[in-house]
Order: sequence, then C-alpha cells, then structure tokens
Amino acid sequence: MDYLASRSFPELAAGVRAVISTTMRRWEQAVRETLPKSDHLTLTQLRDDMPEVLRGVANALESNRRTAVEQLAEMALAHGAVRYDQGFDLNEVLIEYGLLRATLIEEVTSHMTRGLSADEVLAISAAMDLSVRRSVVRFVEHLSRQLQLASETQSKYLSFLSHDLRGGLNGVFLMIEVLKRELAGEERLRETLEDLDVMRRSLLETVATMDRFLHAERFRKGKVQIRPSSLNLRNLLTEIAAHFTYQSRDKNIEVRIEAPADCEVFSDRAMLTLIFQNLLSNALKYSGKGTTVTIPADCEPDRFTVSVMDQGPGIAPERLESVFTAFSRGETHGQPGVGLGLSIARQAANCLGAKLWVESTVGKGSTFFVQVPREMKKMGESSAER
Repeated sequence: MDYLASRSFPELAAGVRAVISTTMRRWEQAVRETLPKSDHLTLTQLRDDMPEVLRGVANALESNRRTAVEQLAEMALAHGAVRYDQGFDLNEVLIEYGLLRATLIEEVTSHMTRGLSADEVLAISAAMDLSVRRSVVRFVEHLSRQLQLASETQSKYLSFLSHDLRGGLNGVFLMIEVLKRELAGEERLRETLEDLDVMRRSLLETVATMDRFLHAERFRKGKVQIRPSSLNLRNLLTEIAAHFTYQSRDKNIEVRIEAPADCEVFSDRAMLTLIFQNLLSNALKYSGKGTTVTIPADCEPDRFTVSVMDQGPGIAPERLESVFTAFSRGETHGQPGVGLGLSIARQAANCLGAKLWVESTVGKGSTFFVQVPREMKKMGESSAER
C-alpha cells in the first residue's frame, strides 16, 4: 500500500483502463476453463464486481494519494464476500486472482506496444497483491464467523444432550429395571424380559455415544481440568470393568484384571477412567462371544503400564495409527460407532503426559498399551491435542 501511495503511473493507469473489457473477456474464459464451479450465474455477478476492481487498480496507479489505494482495498473486499457466498474455497479465489494478474499484464503490455518497465510491473503487481489480500481477508472473516456460529450451535446441542436428554434416559433406565424386577417371576413373560434387555443395551450404546461427543467437545475447547490424587490402580480397573458387566455378560466375555493389589499411583482418576473405559468398550465391542479380555498392569517406580488385550479380528498394519484419529473408522466388522472413543483416549493420555499405542495381529486380536507417569505434578488447565 505504501509503494502505491508514494508513486504515480498515469500512462500505466490509462493502459489499464483501455484494456478492462478485453481483460475481462479473457479472464472470464480462463476462469470458466480452470474452475468449472464458475457457472454462468456466478460469472454474470462478477462482471459487475471485477471491472470496478480493475478501475480501482487504475485509479491507484494514477494517483499518489493514499485515499485511492484505500478505495481499491474496499472494492476487493466485495469480491471476497461474493465468492464466499457462492461456495468457493480460498484456493479458488487465489486462482482467480492469479489468472487476472497474468491476463491484465499481457493486455496492458500489448496495448502499450512496448515492454513494461520493472517499476511498472511492480506497480501492477502491488495493486493486484493488495486486492488479493483484502479479498482473502474478507473471505476468511466470513468463514471464521460461520465456523464460530457452527461451534456455538454444536455446544448448545451438546449441552442439551448433557442435561435434558441424559436426564430423560436415566429415567427410562430406572423404569426398565423396575419392570424387570416385577416381571422376573413370570415365565410366560420371558420374551418381554429379553426385549427389555435389548432396550437397555440400546440405551447404553446411545448414552456411551453421547458421552463421547461431550468429552470430545471438552477436549476441543482445550479446558480440561487435571486433578491428580492418590488411588489404587487395581481397584480403579476393577471398578471400570464392573461398569461393563452387562456388555460382557451379554457376549459371555470374561474380563480378567491382572494388576498387583498394592500398586498406588498419583494421577487423575477421571482421565484414567476415560482412557480405560474407551479401551475396554472397544475391546468388548470387537471381541467374539466366549472370549477373554485381559487387562494386565505393570507397576514400576516411575511409571505404570496397563494393557487391554482382546481376541478380536485385529487391525491391519496400515490402520494402526489412524484408529486414533477422530471419526476415522476402518473395518467395522458390523459394529456401530462414530469413531471417537480411541481419539478421546489418546487426548486424555496426552493430558496426563502418558503414551497410548496399539499392537495388533489380524485374525488374533489387538493390545492397547497405556504408559503413565506413576506420580504426576498437579496441573492447571490442560489444552488437549486438537
């Protein structure tokens, strides 16, 4: 902007004005060939906007007043807003301006019947660069507002899930348990009891999915509170396994805890629970009926390592790392899910300064390893990996 405001190029400005029509025709054809998205409607709208930008370029080249340069910047803002509303992406906007710059320099050079000096090329480039920057700024501003609105809407929806819907589902759980007790002694109602079990399993899966979305949102905001405390590792793993009693019983899967009884650690109970709940849920989901999920733990002076070993179908080597990516799912083997559990476990592990990785053999099963410092320092807010 300072370069344009300090110099005047009247002959060059006259050349730009003289070639606006031919530049627009060539530019429009080049855009149509390069960007198929620029259909007749969008190009028609741009015929009204882009000539004004080119006239602004000419005015900025002709005048050494800062006001002319500022007017050019304002004209470019309109182009960025229009292209955002039309669904273009940022790269396409940059391509359009690249085509316009090349076409304008060629047309001006041809009109003036001489080669442009280095200063003249620099002046045109400076004017076009200013237009590009301002157009991109406006485009990004619109995009940022849209993303912020989407984020706020998602937060409100997740808040609804957390309070209103979750409360209603808890009431349904209670009603199912009451009905099961009342009907337990009626042989003729055995099928009804089985239906109630199916309802309970479906609700458990629904609540688990809701919880994953809620946890993912907390990590996304980067405000996860870490509150370490003393706890017994074996007791914690036993409590977590008890939480999955229904799921393991339904598939006749034995969950075997192999942790020393005296392993005391100083870590965050909530984060550890989140990690092991997601890993055990995943193991039970993919393990076949009548198999075993083994959870051994090794306590060393400075760290402890917990493994969650299943006898499921295993994971292909090329998928081992991507399983920790949010919403990434490989071979699902007919199991429901959205692909958040392992991503959440990885983020929770990062908050504890822990390592989480997987080893797997297709057809034999997978083992997820969690290695955590045995004593962690008290931390404030932790920004989860995004």
